Amino acid sequence: MKRVLIVLFAALSIMSCTKNKPETAAESPAGKAWQEIAPDEIDINAVKMIDKDWMVVSAGKEGDMNLMTISWGSLGELWNRPVMTVYVSTNRYTHEFMEKNDCFTVTHFPESMRQKLAYLGRVSGRDEDKVAGAGLTVEFTELGNPIYAEADLAIECRKIYAQQFDRDRLPEDVRQWYENSNLDIHYFYVGEIVHVWKK
Repeated sequence: MKRVLIVLFAALSIMSCTKNKPETAAESPAGKAWQEIAPDEIDINAVKMIDKDWMVVSAGKEGDMNLMTISWGSLGELWNRPVMTVYVSTNRYTHEFMEKNDCFTVTHFPESMRQKLAYLGRVSGRDEDKVAGAGLTVEFTELGNPIYAEADLAIECRKIYAQQFDRDRLPEDVRQWYENSNLDIHYFYVGEIVHVWKK
């Protein structure tokens, strides 16, 4: 009987330690406030999240990265993988980082960060340190990709396809839009979602 009680006590102790251990500790970013979720558990309307709230796309590693605000993008499924697609013009500084890195991240921020997101879309990383200028705190995932402590959702993607839009195949109004804007034709980057964290 005494032996049974000792074994039972040991089992309960182990279960207690396991229960208190974060389930995603091995894959969590530096910030402890993040909780990993599955891609299909993202519970924000994708159109609102990208077009209305705006998001930030980032690429690069510590000491060599850039970020920009985006309002174009999509979430879905491709080739039996959960994916996120983002669009970056070739004249944006971030384009260089998207080209030379295998991964990118997309982060969503609370409404209180709106002015900072506007700043990130207005200023080029060629000219100044945008992270410092926006007052953001960079954290790096275990794969070495940047996310931000101020965000409330972070999506980490591995590039699986990238291509520039073919000008000749664009609708006439879109071609006209490019001619009237200061943007070069966008590349689209399809990323397989490898991690999603929320707060």
